[in-house]
Amino acid sequence: MNRGVIPQYGPQHWPHYGLLTLFALVVMLPSFLYGPGATHSVSFNYIWTSQFGAAMQQGDLYPRWLPDSFEGLGSPAFFFYPPLAYWLTGGLDALGLSTLQAINMGAFLLLAASGVTMHMWLTHRGTHPLVGSLIYMLLPYHQLDFWVRGALAEFAAFVWIPLIALAIDRLPHRRGVLLLALSYAGLLITHLPTAMLAGFFLITPFVAVRAWPDRAILLSAASAGALAIALAGFYLVPALTLQDAISSQMLWTPGYQPAAWTIWTLSPGLMPCIALALAALAWPTRSVWAVIVVAGGMAALNLIPFLWDIPPLGRAQFPWRLLSIVEFAAVTALMSYYPSIVRAGIAAALLIPPYIYVTGVAIANMDRPVDYAKMARQMPDAAEYLPAGFDRALIGEGRIANLSQYRDLPKGPEIEVKQAGSVSLHRAAFPIWRVTRDGREVPSTGPVITFAAQPGLYRVERVMIWQEAAGALCTLAAALLALLAGLGRLPGLPARRRHPLTPATA
Repeated sequence: MNRGVIPQYGPQHWPHYGLLTLFALVVMLPSFLYGPGATHSVSFNYIWTSQFGAAMQQGDLYPRWLPDSFEGLGSPAFFFYPPLAYWLTGGLDALGLSTLQAINMGAFLLLAASGVTMHMWLTHRGTHPLVGSLIYMLLPYHQLDFWVRGALAEFAAFVWIPLIALAIDRLPHRRGVLLLALSYAGLLITHLPTAMLAGFFLITPFVAVRAWPDRAILLSAASAGALAIALAGFYLVPALTLQDAISSQMLWTPGYQPAAWTIWTLSPGLMPCIALALAALAWPTRSVWAVIVVAGGMAALNLIPFLWDIPPLGRAQFPWRLLSIVEFAAVTALMSYYPSIVRAGIAAALLIPPYIYVTGVAIANMDRPVDYAKMARQMPDAAEYLPAGFDRALIGEGRIANLSQYRDLPKGPEIEVKQAGSVSLHRAAFPIWRVTRDGREVPSTGPVITFAAQPGLYRVERVMIWQEAAGALCTLAAALLALLAGLGRLPGLPARRRHPLTPATA
């Protein structure tokens, strides 16, 4: 491939983008009519989208604290969970869509966007961009993420993966460095486990192949990676330094550890069939994409001994999350050659069980009633965001916490104490909350805000903690650096010339 090429992504491709958008609408139509359905994450999608929307309507564009979660105790969910997918759905909610309409519209836009970014990548390679994009949008794990798991953030991650590959293929040129920094930062603030897996299973092997004849690519890739992490600093700094303030041990219970999922505990008609089908399609290319598909598929099925015991891979929770990267690599490989009828037939046969599973579960989910009224009353957030010190014995089936003992505690930002003693408030403890009396801070503890009081008026105030300030400064500095690089004001980043497109050979 001539990597001096910059294909044009202008009006000549708009008809293809229109077709991809129409295809996304057709795929999402059942959810618009009957959904989104009782998926694994239906409650989180609902309570996070609704609270994001309410906060954004009031001018809070990044609501890290969700005040209605846990029956009004509040949750610091978005000090830890990446915000991008819920900026989208919450923004749609704030614009006037119902919460369910916002979730459906957000998923539709994300599916269409994933097709467009895949089209850009395959256009760059000169390998059947429209066909490949349609396949990428429809592959089973991509669909399973929405229809079965309801994993909006992971569903959104499919948008960034093609852009990361496109950026790496443009290194060491300035636009490649900037695109890699921006796209990987986008993935970091979309879905952190996928970003971590992409670093090991997509970025590392592809950069290694690119850098073999040109060592300058290593430095440009490292620079882009550092810039990406800095750009995402506003999210990463609090998320990585405040773990002790929540019940983070709930993130790593046995069912949430990759090593606990083996080929024997996975449904043979689902993940193994997907991995085998993708390997069958990719292997004839004998390319880096085939290696990513085979190695990633084996890792997704936990067939590589001790792999998931290596830090930080154990933080991925589910090994089959790798299939988002495997599907991307498989489509990239497939579009570079014409598979034989036999090979295509074997792959198609292997994909039948996953599609049957996804379709069946999607229909069942849309047919199963969801008690949104009860959900709106209780706002049952993820158990890991309960405050540190919360009694895990109170967490029952479905990881729902019994909060009855806190329901009658005083609510609101102020409390008038009549007699001395210990006072507990109806608000989860977290470092952003400070109790004051006459302007002076009063020490407090958790798991709900508790303090030793004398008679008087006490207030609970929201304060900015150092993690928020440091993260914001990190992002602002990185954004300024990216702007200067984009304007060509930084040395050492060669500009890229425009040439006619040549087909991909890698």
